[in-house]
Amino acid sequence: MRSLFGKLFGAFWLTTLVILAVSIFVSFKIADEQSPYSFADPREIDQELQAILQSEGIDGLEAHVANPANFPAGQTVYLIDSNGRDLLDRRPPKRIYNRSRRIWLSISERRSDRRNSEKRSRWLRQSLLVAADGRMLLAMPGPAPHKRFGFLLAGSGRWAVLTVAAVISLLSFWLLSRSLARPVGKISETAARLASGDMTSRVGKKAYTRDEIGQLAAQFDRMAEELELQSRTRLEMFRNIAHELRAPLTRLQIAAELLERKPDRSAQQVERIQYEIKRVEGLASQVLALARAEQLPDINESTSLVGVVDRIIKDAEFEANAHEVRLLYSSPADDSVVRGNADAIASAIENVVRNAVQNTPAGGKVAVSIDRETVTVVDDGPGVPADALEKIFEPFYRMDTNRAGAGIGLAITKRVLQQVGGELEALNLADGGLQITMRFALTKAVP
Repeated sequence: MRSLFGKLFGAFWLTTLVILAVSIFVSFKIADEQSPYSFADPREIDQELQAILQSEGIDGLEAHVANPANFPAGQTVYLIDSNGRDLLDRRPPKRIYNRSRRIWLSISERRSDRRNSEKRSRWLRQSLLVAADGRMLLAMPGPAPHKRFGFLLAGSGRWAVLTVAAVISLLSFWLLSRSLARPVGKISETAARLASGDMTSRVGKKAYTRDEIGQLAAQFDRMAEELELQSRTRLEMFRNIAHELRAPLTRLQIAAELLERKPDRSAQQVERIQYEIKRVEGLASQVLALARAEQLPDINESTSLVGVVDRIIKDAEFEANAHEVRLLYSSPADDSVVRGNADAIASAIENVVRNAVQNTPAGGKVAVSIDRETVTVVDDGPGVPADALEKIFEPFYRMDTNRAGAGIGLAITKRVLQQVGGELEALNLADGGLQITMRFALTKAVP
């Protein structure tokens, strides 16, 4: 029994079955041995039964005892012969039956003793009835046979009760175990399909119950969606890397062929080869930077946001001047401490600032501002189409040749913000230009 269903079902059902069996047999045992109800004076009953036996015989006595109206509710008199059988073929309680056996044994031993009638008081309210034909019956008062549950309370009824209880509990715990084990099995099957490469596999909403297992199934599907997204992203990134490498490698190959054919122009071809090698090297560096952004240093490190931005602005001013772009920034009086590694945060912000500078026409401006944990960069560039506002943060995404770079910088920014628990948003301004907002996780404000 290795399956979860089998273990749950076996444990629940066997435990319940044992409890039911013990409860049923103990209750029957108590019922069998319960004390008889309080009867009237045994001598009056003796006289009444003796009178009926003398006047109406055995048949009249049987009819009288068989009528429940002749006794208090829940009471009767058992007529037991020397063989231990009741005249009406009823099954007396075990306690009364055992006592009758002892009394008959005593009667057999004392049959010749005239003091037998004086010993009756010791027999716990029983009467010895003697018919005209000499047949003797022992009249013993006791609880009437149980009629509320009919045959179920007979001797064989105990097994019937246990069987019915076993069947009901079997169905109940089968349904319970199935409801618990089925979603777990579905999760296991889905995990196996994901491991085999089927990234579209899901547990399904049918398993999204309100209990912990349903919540586990929902969380598993969310994890599977994230894995599928990452898988598609990586595949797209590999395609983009191959595309970015193909052009410089092709030019390298052409330059090498020209170098062989025209050795007199070797200096020009060598210069071309060196240029393309630098492009490939730069692309490799960007890819490595993107990979490092997936695994940042201690993200719980505290970093001064103003201090990081101040350093970035000083470095970016040289590039802005080269592009004839004004860089507007005013360091706030109050600093903010945010969550994350200083170098990673600096890389994320610098990529946005440099992207804004490179895509702002000469004579334009780039404004950088800080508001507590939020850094906002606004440029005077052409902006981006509305459907590309999210795509610009994907690796190697470029709208057209007018946008510089290979499309790695903003992807690194997105990865860093995700790692440190921040938010990233791009917005086209009504008057033109692009605004990128970076919200970091604030640790504390420094006065």
